Amino acid sequence: MTAPEEELMTVGALARRVGVTVRTVQYYDQCGLLHPTSKSLQNQRLYSPADEERLYRILTLKYLGLSLAQIKEGANSDDYQSLSDALDHRIDELERESVEILRNISTVNGLRSQLSASECVHWSEFAQAISDMQNREDVLWMAINGEEYEGSTTSELSHEEISHWHRLMGDTIEAMHDGVQPSDERARDLAIRFEELGGMARALAGLKRLANQRAQGPKQYGRDFYAGIQRRTLGFLKDALEDYHGKTASF
Repeated sequence: MTAPEEELMTVGALARRVGVTVRTVQYYDQCGLLHPTSKSLQNQRLYSPADEERLYRILTLKYLGLSLAQIKEGANSDDYQSLSDALDHRIDELERESVEILRNISTVNGLRSQLSASECVHWSEFAQAISDMQNREDVLWMAINGEEYEGSTTSELSHEEISHWHRLMGDTIEAMHDGVQPSDERARDLAIRFEELGGMARALAGLKRLANQRAQGPKQYGRDFYAGIQRRTLGFLKDALEDYHGKTASF
C-alpha cells in the first residue's frame, strides 16, 4: 500500500528526521539499499515512513559491524533474527577487542613497573619480559581449555559461588584497568578473596563446567564466559596470590 501523500518526505526531510546527511541517503539509494516510494511531478524522490524505518535498519546494522553488502543480502530476512545475529556478531568483536585491550594494559603496566625499578634501559630485557608475559598467559590458557592444572576437576559450583566469582572477576578487571600491580595492597585483597574461593583449581573447574554446559545445550549460559578476559584476570590473581604468599613467608 502506498503511503498517503502527506506522509511522504523529500530526501532532505528524511535526512533531517533521521540525523544523517542528504549525501548519505543518496549513497544508500545508489547502493540499492534504499529506494524512494515515489517521485513528485518535479521528479523529486519521495520517501515514506517505511523507507525511514529501512534507513534506521541500515544505520543500526552498519553500526553493529555488517557491511553494506551483508545488509543488502539480508534485506528480506526476518528482522528479529537479523538483529539477533548482528548483535551476536558485534558482541564477539567487542569481546576480542576487550581482551586485547586488557592484555595490552596489563603488559604495559608490567613494563612500567619494571622500568621504575631499572637504572637504565636494556631493550633485550624488556623484549624478554614481554615474551615471558605472553608465554605465561599461553600456559594458563591451555589449562582453561582442558589441560590439567594442579589437579583441578569439574565439580559443581553453587549459585552463591558463581556470584562471588563474578564479583571477584569484575573487581579484578577494574583494578587492572586502574593500573594496579600484583604487588599492590589492592591486589593483595583480591588475592585473598581468590584463595578463599578455592584459587586457580576451583576457577578452572568452574570454567570447564560452564564450557561443558554450553556444548550440551543452547546459549543460555552465555557466550564464552569472556574466556580471554578471564585468562588475563586469572593470571593477575595468580601473580597477586604468589606475591602475597611470598611476602607472608618472609615474616
